[in-house]
Amino acid sequence: MHSLVFDGDDFDHGTWLKRSSLQPAAEVGHDEKWLQRLLFAKPELVPLAAVTPGTFGYVPICRELSIPKVGGTVYLDIFGVSAEGRLVLVECKLWRNPQARREVIAQILEYASLLRQWSYADLTARLKVALGWSGPNPLYEHARKAFPQLEEAIFVDGVSRSLALGDFALIIAGDGIRSDVHAIATHLNQSSGLASRLALVEFQLWEDGQGQTIVVPSVPLRTEVIEHRIIVSPEGLPVLLDTEQSSHEDAEAVVDPKANAQKDAKRRFWQRFIDTVQFDHPDQPKPRHGGTGWVRMALPSPADSMTAYRTREGAAGLFFRLKGEEGRKALAAIQESLPDLEDRLGLPLALEEDHSASAFSATVSILYPGRAEEDDALLNWLCRTANTAVNTFRPFLHQLGSE
Repeated sequence: MHSLVFDGDDFDHGTWLKRSSLQPAAEVGHDEKWLQRLLFAKPELVPLAAVTPGTFGYVPICRELSIPKVGGTVYLDIFGVSAEGRLVLVECKLWRNPQARREVIAQILEYASLLRQWSYADLTARLKVALGWSGPNPLYEHARKAFPQLEEAIFVDGVSRSLALGDFALIIAGDGIRSDVHAIATHLNQSSGLASRLALVEFQLWEDGQGQTIVVPSVPLRTEVIEHRIIVSPEGLPVLLDTEQSSHEDAEAVVDPKANAQKDAKRRFWQRFIDTVQFDHPDQPKPRHGGTGWVRMALPSPADSMTAYRTREGAAGLFFRLKGEEGRKALAAIQESLPDLEDRLGLPLALEEDHSASAFSATVSILYPGRAEEDDALLNWLCRTANTAVNTFRPFLHQLGSE
């Protein structure tokens, strides 16, 4: 693809521009690290106002911010903050295949979830270590260089609220972005504890014959800015629908170290599942932790999500719930297609309607054969069966929704 730059109506003396692309780990040309350095040095290229209306810019704070998590550390490409105190998270990725699309969305949501656990003091301490800062409030002092009219109390309150709500601007920056908005929306709807806004920003690169590069940012028309749906308390803080660990469990862990060790072992098992499972379906996001003994995987409406679980009594399996009138129609369609669905799965399905519920509710289950006592055997079964279940039910439910 070529473009032309010319003066007035002088078409004969214009300069041709040729489209170039980001390359993975490029020795010649531009790669993800080059884009990361560019956006850190020139934050004006990030169209933040298109992501969070009313925000006119942000100041980049650091590159490769280390964020500790269970089992290791992850690194955010660019961390910044707006004048209003909203945190800005930028991840630079190539979108060459569906798997890369899934992984980068899961990755930036994980970063946001981890940051949401920090306080303003935690953030300050982390930045002091990462950047060698000193002083009582170096984040504010750094931001005030870009925004001289900034008031300290308002800025600190804004950052604190951004952390408490998980209200971040999440930017995935790449070249030639290919987006599936429905898959992204489904994934984000599974993250009920965040109020973040996410945008996919495409950076087109054009080169002239003299080796100069023109960078053109855009939010593609096929990409939407999607906001998490959350429930908030009267104080304006989010009420998590599925907390990973309650305050009661925290207290229990102090008085019962054995119980705490068991919870840690369960979480390690489910982290292994999250890290190991591979989905053939290009729109299937990675699983996410739900509670102590289960994880959830996004599915199209009316299922919303599929749960993988393991009980202390030795039972395990996968299930998803169907609710409301759309759920009733979906269950009828599953019953009608049951032999074909079970043939595709290679396993029997258990269908159970909850007659005690005020509105329609039913559960579709795939049960683990035998007792789930051996971790490796269960893990292999879960990975294989979850992939097969996604391949079977995601198109089936999507077709029902379309009809």
